[in-house]
Amino acid sequence: MNEIRIRDGFPGEVMYVVPRPMLENAASHPLVHPLTPTDIGWFPNAKYHYRERPEGTPEHILIMCVAGEGWYEINGTRQKLLPGEALIIPRQTPHAYGASQESPWSIHWVHFIGAIGDYYVQQCERDQYTITVAPETAVQMEKLFCNCRDAFIANFVLQRMIYASQTLHHLLGTLVFNNRAFSPLLRSSNFHSLDETLNFLHENIPAHLSLDEMAQHAGLSRSHFVRLFKEQTHYSPMDYFIHLKMQHACMLLSLSIMTIREIAYSIGYEDQYYFSRVFKKTIGVSPVQYRKNTHNFNGLEMG
Repeated sequence: MNEIRIRDGFPGEVMYVVPRPMLENAASHPLVHPLTPTDIGWFPNAKYHYRERPEGTPEHILIMCVAGEGWYEINGTRQKLLPGEALIIPRQTPHAYGASQESPWSIHWVHFIGAIGDYYVQQCERDQYTITVAPETAVQMEKLFCNCRDAFIANFVLQRMIYASQTLHHLLGTLVFNNRAFSPLLRSSNFHSLDETLNFLHENIPAHLSLDEMAQHAGLSRSHFVRLFKEQTHYSPMDYFIHLKMQHACMLLSLSIMTIREIAYSIGYEDQYYFSRVFKKTIGVSPVQYRKNTHNFNGLEMG
């Protein structure tokens, strides 16, 4: 008896394909062109699911297994795909894949093209096609898959395609860079999250925090703290804190009627002229010019 194999048509499935003439128009937009989702779907309990493409596809393919299991075959080698794993198949790569007969997989999937898509695919090592997905990352990715699929409901509307593209960018970034099971920094045994310290700095923008106080909050020695901070943010702790202060100052300059002196004092600078020098060095223009530029941009009149 021949094995049953079907491409789609599973109870509860969702599948959207952008008509290629519409895709060509949308893909010319600068926010869509670097990363363009072309097809997307959700196949729950996809019994007998099977696809074989001897020539590959023009698009990259991402499949994330959330239940059951399946298999894939690339370069003559067959491997399992289990829950908590994502499969990335580069474009033009001959392949086949399918659901397990005993425990059919439930999968989110998307096809995509563009230079940003190429970049993400290249993050996998040569001849490695799967990425382990940490449980908390899988939760985030499922939400992003759903958001991306929802955007496809009106994929003939350019704004929806832009949203789908940006959501896919977030999804791929989450998989590669915010996934402790894959991201080199996050999976390091020496990794020490600085999220609480970053929140601490944000909550204390008006304060005069010293480097020792920051390190003490992180529970690290001063030298260890500085090294980890630079590794994770590419800024020294003090430079990062200054940037936070200047970012807050930008918001106040744009959205409030506070004077420059008042703004300087509110973020911990008693000397408004020193604040202005630091602001210009960091932002590129003086506080006065920044306020003028943003008010003119927003169509506001200067008093």
